[in-house]
Amino acid sequence: MFKKALILAGGKGTRLRPLTYVIPKPLLPVGEKPIIEHTIDRLKKYDITDIYISVNYKADMLTNYLKDGKLLGVNITYIFEEKPTGTAGCLTLLPDIDEDIVLMNGDVLSDIDFCALFEELKKFDFVITAIVQENSVDFGVLEIDDSNKLIGWKEKPNYRYYINAGIYGISKKVLKFIKERFEKGIYLDMPNLWSELIKNGFSIGVYVHEGYWRDVGRIDDYIELSNIKPPLG
Repeated sequence: MFKKALILAGGKGTRLRPLTYVIPKPLLPVGEKPIIEHTIDRLKKYDITDIYISVNYKADMLTNYLKDGKLLGVNITYIFEEKPTGTAGCLTLLPDIDEDIVLMNGDVLSDIDFCALFEELKKFDFVITAIVQENSVDFGVLEIDDSNKLIGWKEKPNYRYYINAGIYGISKKVLKFIKERFEKGIYLDMPNLWSELIKNGFSIGVYVHEGYWRDVGRIDDYIELSNIKPPLG
């Protein structure tokens, strides 16, 4: 089972301005706690208590609030990003570890089952298992040509798709691979890493999460959630 996690909390949260001019996005309150504390509580429920947090923007506010994590029942180590490294590139800043790890964005709320994520990672020998959320098109879809002429339509098509939930199980097998690519100057957002891994014969899996999940990256999302306690028990 996972014992370690890396939370990405260094972004400027530009889509949440003007709120994030004052406070970093992970510290914005949702219900009675800031976003990042909900995330830490969820990890702790699965005994994932060794937590790394990447920080940059308003890092002092995050470190002053969370401190070493003892009051929350976890052990927090901060990773300071001097420059953007990409979603996956941040893994290269970790100390050498020889175990699987959870990687997650600092602006998502979810009741993900980390045991199930771990089992999925191991069952098929994936090097990364990405959490995805199923979605659907609930509106009529119009087809138009280059001159904006209507050429067809489908009324509420039965079309479903999957979105990246920003939560990943990362196998220890891939950590060395990531560091080698990053040292060569390859910028590693997660899609870049997926391409590199597939080209080199690795397998990447997905785990369809059917429970609660919300991205708190936009101002409308935050306004909707700001006075609601998420069902993350």
